[in-house]
Amino acid sequence: MIKYRQINLITGWVVFLAAAATYLLTIEPTASLWDCGEFIASAFKLEVGHPPGNPVFMVIGRAFTLLAGGDVSKVAAMVNAMSALASAFTILFLFWTITHLAGKILIRSEEDYTPGRITAIMSAGVVGALAYTFSDSFWFSAVEGEVYALSSLFTAAVFWAILKWEESSEEAWADRWIILIAFLMGLSIGVHLLNLLTLPGIVLVYYFKKYPFSWKGFLISTGISFILLALLLYGIIPGVVTLASKFDLFFVNTLGLPVNSGMIFLAILIVLFFTLAIRSTLFSRGKSKISVYAMGALFFSGMWIISGSFFLNILVLGLLAAFVFYTAAGNPRLLNTVLTAIAVIYIGYSATAIIVIRSSANPPLDENNPENPFNLLYFLNREQYGSRPLFHGPYFNAPVTDYQDGKPRYSVVDGKYKITSHDLVRKYDERFETVFPRMWSDQSDHQQIYQEWSRMKGIPMQVTERSGERKTLRKPTFGENLRFFFRYQLDFMYFRYFMWNFSGRQNDTQSYGGAVNGNWITGIGFLDAPRVGTIKDMPEEMKNEPSRNVYYMLPFILGLIGLFYHLSKDNRDWGIIMLLFIMTGVAIVVYLNQYPNQPRERDYAYAGSFYFYAVWIGLGVLALFEWLSGLTGERLSSVVSGVLCLAAVPLIMGTQNWDDHDRSGRYLARDVAFNYLNSCAPDAILFTNGDNDTFPLWYAQEVEGMRTDVRVCNLMLLNTDWYIDQMKRRTYESAPLPLSLPPSKYYDGVNNQIFIVEKTKDPVNIKTVIDWVMSENEGTKVRVSPTEILDVIPTRTIRIPVDTAAVLASGTVKREDADKIVPYIDITLKGSSIIKSQLIVLDILANNNWKRPVYFVTGYHNDAMGLEEYFQLEGLAYRLVPIKSQNRSWLDYGRIDTDILYDNLMNRFVWGGAKEEGVFIDYNHKRTLTVVKARYNHARLAKELASSGEKEKAMKVLDHCMETIPVDKVPYDMFIPDIIEAYYLCGGSEKALKLTTGLSEYYTARLDYFFRQKQDLIESADYEIQTAIQLISRTANAAQANGFTEVAKELNNKLDGYYNNYIRMLQPGKKQ
Repeated sequence: MIKYRQINLITGWVVFLAAAATYLLTIEPTASLWDCGEFIASAFKLEVGHPPGNPVFMVIGRAFTLLAGGDVSKVAAMVNAMSALASAFTILFLFWTITHLAGKILIRSEEDYTPGRITAIMSAGVVGALAYTFSDSFWFSAVEGEVYALSSLFTAAVFWAILKWEESSEEAWADRWIILIAFLMGLSIGVHLLNLLTLPGIVLVYYFKKYPFSWKGFLISTGISFILLALLLYGIIPGVVTLASKFDLFFVNTLGLPVNSGMIFLAILIVLFFTLAIRSTLFSRGKSKISVYAMGALFFSGMWIISGSFFLNILVLGLLAAFVFYTAAGNPRLLNTVLTAIAVIYIGYSATAIIVIRSSANPPLDENNPENPFNLLYFLNREQYGSRPLFHGPYFNAPVTDYQDGKPRYSVVDGKYKITSHDLVRKYDERFETVFPRMWSDQSDHQQIYQEWSRMKGIPMQVTERSGERKTLRKPTFGENLRFFFRYQLDFMYFRYFMWNFSGRQNDTQSYGGAVNGNWITGIGFLDAPRVGTIKDMPEEMKNEPSRNVYYMLPFILGLIGLFYHLSKDNRDWGIIMLLFIMTGVAIVVYLNQYPNQPRERDYAYAGSFYFYAVWIGLGVLALFEWLSGLTGERLSSVVSGVLCLAAVPLIMGTQNWDDHDRSGRYLARDVAFNYLNSCAPDAILFTNGDNDTFPLWYAQEVEGMRTDVRVCNLMLLNTDWYIDQMKRRTYESAPLPLSLPPSKYYDGVNNQIFIVEKTKDPVNIKTVIDWVMSENEGTKVRVSPTEILDVIPTRTIRIPVDTAAVLASGTVKREDADKIVPYIDITLKGSSIIKSQLIVLDILANNNWKRPVYFVTGYHNDAMGLEEYFQLEGLAYRLVPIKSQNRSWLDYGRIDTDILYDNLMNRFVWGGAKEEGVFIDYNHKRTLTVVKARYNHARLAKELASSGEKEKAMKVLDHCMETIPVDKVPYDMFIPDIIEAYYLCGGSEKALKLTTGLSEYYTARLDYFFRQKQDLIESADYEIQTAIQLISRTANAAQANGFTEVAKELNNKLDGYYNNYIRMLQPGKKQ
């Protein structure tokens, strides 16, 4: 047995080294897209990222950043390495979990420790662990600075710990494993809540070990596990902060003490009573004394505050009291264990104090400003993102019948807590409400998608609008609601990801449905063809796409074999793994209740489910071992089964996934952030929109110190009071934004929407409009009820005056363009209202007076205020200038400063990894290049230069574009026709024709493939077909316009055939 343990230990560490080497060799060397930049920045300077915060991740990440040795360009790599090592340790614990379960099957006595069985157990661990090592979703998270790798480690460690308890449960100090588990769970709250979902499995391990099985006992244990999970999620995590807010309100407003004094006092009480309670269970025999201390500890912990219902909270408190009184008299050791476990959960959870401490220092990144218990509660509850119904709620088209005030919002005003607003609670037509609502989002772009996925017909219902108008709405049936749940949420948003990992993946292009992108595949023609199209006709570029990975269903099949084998050999452990598999998969699907058209693929959320399936992949090796043993004997069978399974699963997965999971050499996300910042003049204000044009910029400034004079201002966050407050503070070299509105005008819930009430048809000076909103004169307001007065905008036309001297002095306009400066800019408001972010933009423009350069990353959105004709393209951002130009399309708007744009594109901008051989540019980075219009900006500059006679310079721009963003790395996109047109303009016809040929071959191959498929697959490729036809048509028109009629004729002949096929596709009744 000792030899077995040594083998198990050594083999586990060998697997760890293999995983660590894999991940460390493939980590991204800098920040990636989405949240990574924010996480790395928050770790580097211990700043406060987005809710609900990740203080444990921050602290561990900070320790790793020290390994950069002061080289800020290496900081991101160190945080990414932390993810890599955390993932490798996850693999280590997975190996030991599999060998533990496998050992329980094969090793029943000392005589079973035979070389054959030991080899089989090690093979099971190696195959299962390496299968998960090379799985798509886990590998993706393992090589970037995100929370999911560390969260997976906590999940793996907690489940391994309960198995260690199971091994030693009869020993005197076995409960130390329970305490360790509790502490790890408390810590994991500071990373991600996924770890808590292992709690039901942990309870079942405890039950099966301590009690003889009965269905009654099993059901009671399962019920207890879910009660404990609910207490953790809805009691411990928010409850203590809720109670702290009550204490703080009393201490600050009644006793006149400083903010947070009540929270600190509560923390002292919690420490005191838990210490007394735990000591009393060890050294006191007095039931009353134990009970008082224990109840004090549980009361001040706040874990009984699980909802907004007073009676439900009192009920929970009563049940806790009953448990305390019962165990204090009959089983003080159990009470000691429970109290100690709760105490260490709070010790782990106390890492959240870092959030409050760091927020109090007002760092540049301080999301939600959680520096007091009220803000902290808002932060932890993720209230910034709104709520979604889980058990009961409205359908997406439910009419709103009323609005009511919800819970109050507290702000600190002059050292006191003051209610500044209330949540706005919607009341819906009860006929449109349902249990288990799955189709709930009322966003306009979601409604059609709900109808398509649910195949909704609905039930006609007569409703009366609040205006009194009657109309007919079709209410979804409950069956249609469930159809959306099964087809979209379960199948598309979970099972598709599951099969990505264990069967194969079509490509990494984000899918919104259909047969062309993001589906799971097998690599087996007759299985794939009906769903995603035939393989034999597939163009080479599609077939050889690095993100196309095929495993021939072998991991899935081996996992199924292991699942049924485990069930037949040990149904108790099988039940535990199955429960964990469901809890980290289907249960998350139910809890997330995702709306359609998610902004990104969400497979990372279900990595825990894939982890537990990998356990069965490992146990599948034992099934093959036992079958072969009857033919060859155990010793040979153990080797053969291990080698076969290793080659069929991890080896195939590793070789298939390496090329698209290897991020070494890719710097594109960081470089795009640098390019954004370098687009701006000194001391600029840069308005950004979403995650990928904000988080990487935060990383660039906070970590690498790039262009800290530029104030990055996210327009979505400008709808929050805490962010506006931060914009009023100096940050590094960036002065405060010129804002005049006081906090009372933008508190959360105040002026979220400002209605337009035209007091005049004439233009009104922008400063006057802001003064109007700021005024406390009731004549500038509209009274909507006896107790409510609203601020309004008094005009639709807002005039920004132009101070020519200030414009020239600031360099906003060059002196040679002074004659083009307009005397004013008029903003024409549309609709009936504006939102808070637009009001703040107006305030900035009103008070800036052209002193600081103002940039927008893009136009044609509400916050751009219709200013696009005054935009000037200077790089990846548009500068607001008082020179009017013509808007030609949603892409071609504003003017160009050719000197600045040329210098940026040719000399300053870098696109790291876009041209280097062996560096994979994935879909999200290709999409980013499209979003920032990298190629289009080159083409637009070249056209402008060619039009002004600088054709040689224009040619250099185009050549530079095709060298730095070549089509073999970033395929022909929607902007290549613009490059072709520009080449023609500057005399580069040969290069234009070469690109024309390449684009034509690329898209005709795709069109030929699509039109060879069956009708439903062709229809699902409608967008791709339309795009291909349009782009080929544009190149044909360009060739025709430049005298290459034969080329144009050839292309148009092809287009005629494709277009006829397309028309027939739209008329499926006709034969093709």
